Order: sequence, then structure tokens, then C-alpha cells
Amino acid sequence: MASITSAYSSSSTLNSLITQFMALEKKPLNTLKSQKSNLSNSLSIYSDLKTKISSLLSAAEELASTTTSSIYNSRTSSSSDSTKVDATVDPNAATGTFLVRVKQLATGASLQSTAQLITKPATISSSKVAPGSGTIDVTASFADAGFESTPTGTVTIGAWTSADLSTYASVQAFMNAVNADAGANANIYYNKTEDKFYLESKDATPLTFSESEAGGGAGFFTQIKMRDSNNPYSYGTTADATGIQTSVVLSKANFDTAVSGTGSFKINGITINWNASTDTLDTVISNINKSSANVTAYYDSSLDKVFIKSKGTGSTDKITLSDVTGGLLGALNLTGATQTDGTDALLTINSTNSADQITKSSNTFTMNGIKYNLKNTNVTNYTDTTYTTITVNQDTSTIRSKISNFLDKLNDVTGYIQNKSDVDIDTKTRGPLAGNSTFVALRRQLIQKISEQVSDMDSGDPDFLNEIGITFDSNLKASLSDTSKFNSAITSDSKAVENLFNSENGVANKIINLVKPFVKNTVSTRQSIIDETTKVINNRIKGIDTSISRMEERLEIKENQYRLQLYKMQDILNGLVLQGNQITTLTNSINSMQLF
Repeated sequence: MASITSAYSSSSTLNSLITQFMALEKKPLNTLKSQKSNLSNSLSIYSDLKTKISSLLSAAEELASTTTSSIYNSRTSSSSDSTKVDATVDPNAATGTFLVRVKQLATGASLQSTAQLITKPATISSSKVAPGSGTIDVTASFADAGFESTPTGTVTIGAWTSADLSTYASVQAFMNAVNADAGANANIYYNKTEDKFYLESKDATPLTFSESEAGGGAGFFTQIKMRDSNNPYSYGTTADATGIQTSVVLSKANFDTAVSGTGSFKINGITINWNASTDTLDTVISNINKSSANVTAYYDSSLDKVFIKSKGTGSTDKITLSDVTGGLLGALNLTGATQTDGTDALLTINSTNSADQITKSSNTFTMNGIKYNLKNTNVTNYTDTTYTTITVNQDTSTIRSKISNFLDKLNDVTGYIQNKSDVDIDTKTRGPLAGNSTFVALRRQLIQKISEQVSDMDSGDPDFLNEIGITFDSNLKASLSDTSKFNSAITSDSKAVENLFNSENGVANKIINLVKPFVKNTVSTRQSIIDETTKVINNRIKGIDTSISRMEERLEIKENQYRLQLYKMQDILNGLVLQGNQITTLTNSINSMQLF
């Protein structure tokens, strides 16, 4: 009795028994899960196959193209002197050698200020003022501003005489006093970028100035390097003009004609607005250049003039300029400015005869698919022996690269099918595609199509790929192994090489016809071969999932039944054990009574 009950004396033992029973019950479920795993692996393989075959199809379609943009029409260009002329080429551009003689470049229209913007008497520091590479800090006192020697004493400008320089809080305070005094009749300012001081008469009155040093110190005009040893402190109307202060607002800039208020003007119909209280000449020029007026404006300080040049070119190119309000163009001396017309580019190609001259309104133009870019003239007359050579050839390197890519994609497909359909004799392991006649046949046909003869080729033209250097190795992998043979074939007759691939019976079209049904819908009622196959597999997986779900429900019920039955058996055994214990106790009691 004890040995029987011990087998059912713990819940862990019951769980062990239930696990053993359920392992037998779950064998059909495990079979279904194994089937599902195998089908899922098949889906992955078909997905890989579709990707690889699609890549092969794309590569074949590139080689099969007969359009003007096909790879066989790709071109390369080179220039013997790219500083004079260079070129780029479109697909199907004319090949050959082109001798370009450029007599004149195309230019745009231009105009400039009719006179200097400031003609009032003015002068400027003859050289930089601060010692070394430093600058003057006009916000500091004369002693601390950074002069080589501290200016002392007083200065006289026109009818105005300053206080002692040491009494001014800063150099700027001194300059403000000059600029505000009617007796001085002058403006003085410091250009930090140039490290120079500017002194300008407010009108045509001759500019006079002098200095008086204190205690043998340094004079101001000597320190700012405006002293003229030949004519000390006296400058008349012949003094050098200083140019406009382009970085100060228009109302405070030193134009001959004062600018105030607001206004606008038009360039090529585009309105440019300005405000004399907030805009500088630099701002106005920047606004012109950022606008859609199609011009470039700039100020030349050495000439003291504003220049406007058209971004366009050609003899018909024009600039229209008109003041609307405010008169800024007048202050810039642009009103009535005479325009310099644009010019056309003049050149010949493969000719020394002026009768063959080509006229272009732009330095960039396209002829016969060649886009020329003229940069500099290279002849005075077309009879000159100088020229720039533009050479246009078929881009054989691109064609070779595309063919090699096609072969790589083909090897990728055939190698993958071979790997997945192998059977290992030693381990008796079969690849997922072993016995799959559809894809085993596809591999065989792919190799056959690129190794067989191409029909309907012209007599004497290559009709096998090995005639242009494409061979197979021992593993049936194709490659362009003989580049010399290929280069010779495409150089001697590129059209024959093209026909080998893109003719109606060419290699590329054969591959397209073979693989397209595997990855593309060829009829409206069916998907591609691989898509139809994966659809069937997905339906089978869906059915297996349903069966697994139902089986798991049944197994759960079965497991619960086993537990109830074993728990009942344990209860019965427990009752028997209890009865046995009671009998043993009674027997022991009787035996004890008989002893007495």
C-alpha cells in the first residue's frame, strides 16, 4: 500500500505525469508548427528570389533599350584647354573632334556713374594711422585711443578752432564738434577698416586746416598723417576725393547731392525702395543684387563711381534705369548715364573661314548635343593656328560597366538557385528548392540564353558573347573576362555590340522574356509566378494557423481533463491510505489488549 500511494503523494509528480501525457498529445501540433516554419522559410527564399530576379530584369532592360537616352548613346567629352573652352555632352551627341576658335565673348550691357559722387575738396590720411596692425578707438580719449603719440594742443579747420584736445571726452566727441560747427564747414570721420581719417569740405569752399601743438607735443594732423610738407595745412579744390562712406546711412553720407527722405527707382522694371534714414549705399547695392532685376551693382571707391552690369549677354541685352521718387539715381550720377551695349560671342568650329562665323548671344550654347562653354578668346583672326580642341567619344566605360553589372545580377540569380537546390549526399540534407523543377529549369535556361548564338546578326558581326570577351568559369559564372577583346569590338563597331544585346533576338531581350513572368504581371488575370506561389504559401500558412489555434484549444481541454482524473485518483488513494492507517491502529490496539 505504501509504495502505491508514494507515486501520487505530491503535486510535482502529478505535473510530471501530465507533461508526459501532453507531450504525446502535442505531436500533431508540433508537426503543424514545423510545417509552418518550413513554409515561412520558403516565403523568405521567394522574397529573395524576387529581389534578385527584379534586379536582373532592370539590368537587362538597360541593355535592351533602343531609345536616344540608352546607355549605348552615352558620351564623354574633353577639352585641350578648359580655361578657354570646355563642353558637356547629351546622350546621342555627335562624336568627333571639334576645333573651336573664339574671337569674341558674349558680354552684357553695363553703365556707370557719369562723374565721381563726391567732388568737394577732401583729403585722406596718406597711410594707416595706428602703429602696427592696430586701429584707433574713437570712443576713447586722445591719450587712450591708440595713436603712435598722443595728439596735443588745438586744431583749426576753416574758421573754427577747437578747444584743447585733452578736454574732449573722446576722439569721436572731437569729430562730432567739427561736424556740427558751421565755421568748420567740414566733416571728419575715421574708417576703421582702412585705419585712415577722412576730412571733407561740405561745399566747394577750399578746405583749410592747421594744428598747434602744446608743449612740443604731437600735432593732430601730423598724427593722422594729413600734413603736407609742401603746402602745410592748406588744401584746395584739387585735393584728392575720398569716396562715399558706403556704410553710413544715406542722409549722412558725403554725396555731392544730399539725399534725404524716402524714395524708389526702377531697374529693368523692378522697383528698389530706399530710406535715407535707415539705408546705406551698401544696403541699396545689396537690395539691387538680391532683386530679380538680373543685374549686378557695385561701388568702386578708387573711381568713386557706381557700376551696374547686366547678368544677361548678347548684343540685344539692355539695362533700363529710371528714378521714381526721391532722386537717389541723381545723387549716384546715374541719371542719363550712357549705356554700353552687350556683345555677341563670335567663333568658328572646324573652320578658318570668317564666312563660317557663328554668332551666339550667350557664352553657353548647345549644338548637335554638345553644350559649349566659352571662357576666353583664343584667336584674333580665324586664320590663326591656335584653337581649342573639343573631343566627343562614345562612353565605352559606361557600356562596359552596365554589361558587367548585368552579368553580376545574372550570376546572383543562378548562384542563389544552385545554393538553395543542392542536396548534401553525406548529411542527406535537401535545399529548399531541391526538386523544384520551375526554378531549377530557370537556372538552366538563364545560362543557356546567354551562351547560345544570337540569330539575325549581320554577316561578320559577333553573334556569341564570347566574341566580345564574355566567358564562363568552371562554376558557370559569367564575366567580362577579356576587356581587351571587348574594347576592340566596341571601338571597331559599337553598333554590332549594341545589336548583340538590344536587337529583337538579342541577349538582353531573351533574358527579359524569360524572367519577366516571374516578377511582373504579364496577364491581367494573374500575378507573377513568384507572387502566385507566395499567395498559395500564405494561404497554407493561414490554414495551418487556424488548425494550430483549434488544436491548442482542444489540448487545453485535454490537459484539464487529465488533471481532474489524476486529482480524483489521488483522493481515492488518500482515502485508502487513511483507512489503512485506521486498521493498523485498531490492530495494534487489539494486540495490546491480548498481551494483558
